[in-house]
Amino acid sequence: MIECINLNSNLDHMENRGYSLHTLIEHQLLRQEITLQELAKQSGINRGVLSAFFSRHRPKSMSIRQLDQIAKALGQAEGWLYDAYVMECFTDGKIHWKQLKTFLIRCVDLKREDLIATILSLLMEKPVHTQDVFLLAETLFAEGKWEASIPFYRFVCDTEIKQHTERLAISQYKWFRARLGMDLKANFEATVQFAPFRNRLDEHHQLDALLQMANVYFTLQQWDEVLQVADEMRALVIVLLQQQRERVRRGLVKRTRLPTERHLVVYYGQSYMLKGNALVWLERYEEAFPFIAQYQDLSWFDELDETGWQEVKRFTLFAEGNRFDLLMLLGHAEKVPDYVDFLDKNMEEWLPGFLSIITAANRFRFDVDEVILHYTKPLEALRQPQVLENHSYYHSSSSLRRYTLLCCQLATYELERGRYHLGMDWLLQGMTYSISTNNRDVMLTCTAYMDTYRHKAGPEHLYAYESLMKEVIEDAKTSHVSLAGYNSW
Repeated sequence: MIECINLNSNLDHMENRGYSLHTLIEHQLLRQEITLQELAKQSGINRGVLSAFFSRHRPKSMSIRQLDQIAKALGQAEGWLYDAYVMECFTDGKIHWKQLKTFLIRCVDLKREDLIATILSLLMEKPVHTQDVFLLAETLFAEGKWEASIPFYRFVCDTEIKQHTERLAISQYKWFRARLGMDLKANFEATVQFAPFRNRLDEHHQLDALLQMANVYFTLQQWDEVLQVADEMRALVIVLLQQQRERVRRGLVKRTRLPTERHLVVYYGQSYMLKGNALVWLERYEEAFPFIAQYQDLSWFDELDETGWQEVKRFTLFAEGNRFDLLMLLGHAEKVPDYVDFLDKNMEEWLPGFLSIITAANRFRFDVDEVILHYTKPLEALRQPQVLENHSYYHSSSSLRRYTLLCCQLATYELERGRYHLGMDWLLQGMTYSISTNNRDVMLTCTAYMDTYRHKAGPEHLYAYESLMKEVIEDAKTSHVSLAGYNSW
C-alpha cells in the first residue's frame, strides 16, 4: 500500500477540481484498498512507471492514455483526471505543446468544451502558441470537425496582434464557415463579423467566402447585399479567367484548376443566378430576365472537366426553371401545366418551383388544387427535417427557408378558400419552422394570419398556437440573458 495521505473526512464525495493528480489517484487507491502492483496489473501500466509517477523526488508525468487507463482500472468515468491534468500542465510555467495538443484532441473527442475553454484562456498569456493553435484548428477543420474547430479559430482571432495577416483572415473565414447553420440570426451575426475580412483572403478562399455570404444574405432576404456580393464574385472570376488565359498565352504555365471547393464555373454562374433571383424577389421582373440568359449556356467556359460539365448542365436546368418562375410571377396561369411537367422530370427542383406556383396562385387568384393534390407525397415527405437537409442542389438552410415560406403560402391559399382546418395545419407548421430558424418575417406573417382567422381555428390549433407563443417568450428571455453577458465583436 502507498503512503497514506492527509485528506478531510469527506473522501467519498471528493471533487476533482483543486486537487492534484497524485491526490485524486491516491484517494481512490486508499478507498478501494488497491496496491500499486494491483493497479499496474488492472491498468496495464508498468509498475516502474507508476512508482516513478508517485515518487516524492522528481516524479515522472503520465501520458493522457495512461491517465485513461488508470481511470478505467479504478472504475471512474472517461476524463476523470482531466481537470487536475490541466492545472498541472501550467503549474511550472512551461508549456509542452506536443503534450498539450494531444490532450486538446482528446478533449475534442470527449466534447469537453469546458476544458478546451480553460486551456485556451490560460494560453492567452502565451501568444507564442498562436500558430500552434491555428494549425490544430486547421487540422480539425480539414477532418470535417468544423464545430470543434471554432474555439481554436476564435483564439487566433483574439490573440492575433497584426490585423492584416493571412492567418487572421483564414481564421475569421473558417470560424464564419463553421458557425453557419439553420439559425438565421446566428448566420447573420457570423456574416457581419466576417465580412470586413473577405478581401484579405487569397482568391480561392475569397470565392468560396463570397458564395457563402451571398447564400446567407439571400436566405435573409437582404437583396441589396446579394446584388453587391454577386457583383464582387463575378468580377473576381473574370479577373482570374483573364489572368489564367494571359499566363497560358505567354507560355508561362499550363492551365491549372484553382483549389476552390467548387468548379470555377459555379461561381460565375451563381453570380448571375443570385443577382437575377434577387431582382425577382424585388419584383423587378423585366430586369431579371436577361440574367437567365447569362447562365443558361456556359459551355464556352474554360477548362470544363467532367465536374465542370455537370455544373453547366445544372445551370441550364436552373435557367429553365427560373424562366418558368418568372412567368408564374407575371401571372401566366396557362404555363402551370408546362411547369408541372418540368418539375416532374426534375424533382430536385420541385420545392422552389412549387413555391413559385403557390405564390403566383395567391397573387393572381388562380386555382391550383389539382397541382397540390398531384404533389401530396412530396409534401408529406418534406415534413421530415432530414429530407429538407438533403433536398436539391441548395444549402439546407435555403431549403428550410423555402419550406417555411411554402407553409405560409399554402396556409394563405387554403384559408382564403374556406378550408380552415387544413389552412391552420399549414400555418402552425410554418410557425414551427420559422421559430426554430429565427425567421422573424415569416413568424410575423403567420401570427397576423392566426389573429385574422382565430375564430375559425379549432381547439387543437389554438392549443398548439399558445404553446408556440410560450416557446417564443421563453426564447426571448434566454436571448436577452445571452446578449447581456456576451462581449460581441
